[in-house]
Amino acid sequence: MVWADLLIGLHVEALEQSRQDRLFRFSEEETALYAGVDRHLVAFLIAAALHERILRLDLSFADAVFVPLAAPHEEGVTGTLRRSAYNALELSPDLEDQGGASRALLMCDALSSHPDERLLWDRVRTAALTVVDTVARSTHARHTGPRRPDARTDGPYWERGSTIGDVLLGEQQRRDLDRLSEAWGEEY
Repeated sequence: MVWADLLIGLHVEALEQSRQDRLFRFSEEETALYAGVDRHLVAFLIAAALHERILRLDLSFADAVFVPLAAPHEEGVTGTLRRSAYNALELSPDLEDQGGASRALLMCDALSSHPDERLLWDRVRTAALTVVDTVARSTHARHTGPRRPDARTDGPYWERGSTIGDVLLGEQQRRDLDRLSEAWGEEY
């Protein structure tokens, strides 16, 4: 869930930067999905997709940072969210105190025939995919660990095999640079 929240935060920052030249304002839907009442649902679905990839790729706890956000042949989290988001929910742990209600609501809405409930599922799934896709596009390979065998560092973002570890290293580097800038001023 922490990684999912980080990805949503990075996506919101990217939205803010892309709209710098005009008055920045979230739409009602964006507010609900990224900062409001539905944010926890988006975060839970992203966390479920991360969890699904970790399980499917048989990554150990220590190697979980190598889970790909986007990878060739839809082997990343973006592929999971496109192809099998519901299956990721089914595989996610049923923890009552950490998202149990979110999991149950999303699973119920995904299977519902009622248009309003189905709309919530579609909005949350699309928002989760948009978040991961946006972050994967802007993430460069920084981590020296294993990548998908057919990943190409010079290819489009879905072929680079960007991992959550790349995101974490990029965020750490950005925070370090921000601290240096605060200490030494803008000239640094």
